[in-house]
Amino acid sequence: MKIGSGMGLIVCILVPIVLLLFGVLDELQTASAILLLGGLWAIAFGVLFGKAGNRLYNVGVGIVVVALSTFLFFPLQYVAGLVLISVIAVVLASVATTRKKP
Repeated sequence: MKIGSGMGLIVCILVPIVLLLFGVLDELQTASAILLLGGLWAIAFGVLFGKAGNRLYNVGVGIVVVALSTFLFFPLQYVAGLVLISVIAVVLASVATTRKKP
C-alpha cells in the first residue's frame, strides 16, 4: 500500500472534527488543530515519503501551515511575523539547495 499525502490529510481533518463533536475542542481549537496536524503531516510526508524533488516544497509548506496554526496562542501580528519568517527561511533554503547547471 502506497502512502499518499491525501490519506494523511484526511486523518488530520477528521480527528479534530471528531474531538469537536465529542466536546473536547471548541471551534477555534479545532481549526488550530487541523492546521497543526496538517502542517506536521506535510513535514513528515516530505521527509519520510515524498519524492526527492518535492521534499523541500512539502517541508516548507508544512512549516508555514504550522506557523499559521499558532493563531490561537499568539496575537495575530506575531502569527503574521512567524509566517513571514518561515516563508523567508523556506526561500533561503530553496536558494541554498538549488543546484546551478554549468
